[in-house]
Amino acid sequence: MSKKRVSLFRNILQFSVLALIIVFFIGNQLGLGVVDFETYCPMGGIQAILTLMQDGLIACNMTVTQMVLGAIFIFTVLVMGKLFCSHLCPLGTVSEALGKLGDRLKIRNDINGIPDKALRSLKYILLFLTLTITLKTGELFCKEYDPFYTSITLYGHRVNFLFATISISIFVLGSIIFRLFWCKYLCPLGAISNIFKYWVGVAIVVLVLSTMYFFELGIDIAYIVGIICLAGYVLEIFKIETKHHSVLKITRHTHTCIDCGLCSRSCPQGIDVADLELVKHPDCNICGDCVAACPKEGALTLNQKLNVKWLPSVIVLSLFIGGVLIGGQYDLPTVSKAWGSTEQMSHSKEFKLGHLSHITCFSSSMGFVKQMKEIEGVLGVSTYISDHSANIVYDTTKISELTIKKMLYTRSKQFIEAPALDQNLVVHKLRFEEYISKEDLAKIAEKLVGTGVYQLETQFDTEIRMLAFCDANMNEATIEGLINSVKIGRKTPYKVADVVKSSIPINGLGLMKRTFKKFTMTFNNYKSYTKEQVRSVKAELIDFPKNESKFKELANHLGKKYKNVVGIDATYETKPEVRFFYVQDKIERQTILDWVNKEELTLVYSTGEIEQVENPYSFNIKKKTKSID
Repeated sequence: MSKKRVSLFRNILQFSVLALIIVFFIGNQLGLGVVDFETYCPMGGIQAILTLMQDGLIACNMTVTQMVLGAIFIFTVLVMGKLFCSHLCPLGTVSEALGKLGDRLKIRNDINGIPDKALRSLKYILLFLTLTITLKTGELFCKEYDPFYTSITLYGHRVNFLFATISISIFVLGSIIFRLFWCKYLCPLGAISNIFKYWVGVAIVVLVLSTMYFFELGIDIAYIVGIICLAGYVLEIFKIETKHHSVLKITRHTHTCIDCGLCSRSCPQGIDVADLELVKHPDCNICGDCVAACPKEGALTLNQKLNVKWLPSVIVLSLFIGGVLIGGQYDLPTVSKAWGSTEQMSHSKEFKLGHLSHITCFSSSMGFVKQMKEIEGVLGVSTYISDHSANIVYDTTKISELTIKKMLYTRSKQFIEAPALDQNLVVHKLRFEEYISKEDLAKIAEKLVGTGVYQLETQFDTEIRMLAFCDANMNEATIEGLINSVKIGRKTPYKVADVVKSSIPINGLGLMKRTFKKFTMTFNNYKSYTKEQVRSVKAELIDFPKNESKFKELANHLGKKYKNVVGIDATYETKPEVRFFYVQDKIERQTILDWVNKEELTLVYSTGEIEQVENPYSFNIKKKTKSID
């Protein structure tokens, strides 16, 4: 293989990873739910391993796959060096590319001496904060600032906007102006790599953890993490030549080397390879660019004799794929809690409840456990965020599986779009074996816009049943096909068990009246006024919100501002209308109209706190009513 092809092999692997990420990103944005990028994050896996060791729980929404990849990452660093950084890490790839842009613009520089040593402490400080906060909260702190997660999720769940924006700015500008700034000075995964790159670092980690667990010392986890991070920093800045244990080492053969210096100039890390016989620098990640650039056969090799230059790429790719395959075969609960006595457990049963889309992380799992503890007869719960499910243990003498399911299920209604008021509709009754949450119903409804389905409703008796209000021409097979075709990113898609056409007649007006949520509320001492003193103004509700009832907030918005407005009544007869009750001669109709049509609702709470929220309503006042009916 030619020397150019060696470097090309690594580049192909790097940019293949980036290409896959882009494809998966597009798929996710199109709602196909192609991949969860967190699944392949070794940093999250390492944090999950630590929380499992500390609490017996898995951090956030980590799975066994992340944990296996985290373990493989550490194993790779121990045995073969920092291969992940140079071959698979998308931030490393982008940082190298931005660095080349900086070189073309002639603005990229190296940081050396005391500033370099001082800046290297930042990644250990960030690692310390990331691990301690994660261990204490059960939530992945790295998600709040990680430039990759932020970019790929477009500031998704748990991203701190300020932290993430600063992080991305530093990553981009730092990579252009300074050599691999993020990788050298800020990457917490790089800090972990350098800790485990040397035997001394490994020994410190093993010693500290062994002492903690074998002697059951009640030491704050922050102290333990701090000791390890401090040791890693000291090793990096003072022990650059410490013996390391990687079986892959870049070796320069002085008797063959022609001292051209191409190896040093080609090193992405800026290591002076031409001045070394064995490259043991902590920044070396076995990228192989120096070997590829060497014009003299045998002058630079992996170890003393091994000259299979594509081997690092094959090894790291094989380990990654193996980790994904192995991790996918196993599962561990995010949270597993049991509170039943031995006697209760002796006559208990367990069942699995799937499709719980609201179980997405450690916090939501703990919330579900709290909910289950309030149900008499439930003895324990284990949640699995990998497939959004839970195993529930219950006392068969106190409660049944069916009763638990009924207590957990909330009837849901999801409006899709409005039919013509005089349009005849048909109602289809669908039965499902899977659990359908309110969140999933909203996603299904979103996919059915424009199909002739106008509203979906779900309820639970002995199983999940759905009412689908459809165009009169839609038959059972069509609605079944539509529902079965919906893909909402679940591992197990919904499947309709059977469909029955209802004989109940309904038209568009009937559906809209069914959809509209009636509301009546009085305030501001309404009862202290006589019927003759109170007037009302009727307003037509224009394009009322889908499945949204914020009339209580509207009453707060109006009643707190004007003490002479004393009530609100929302109904749907032939159209959605709201009557606002007010004290005669104390306020003008137009004042009411102007205030309720504000773009934002001004809410005043009992604590005195004031909040501005979007106003979902738009009104048109039609006529004035002389007095209360």
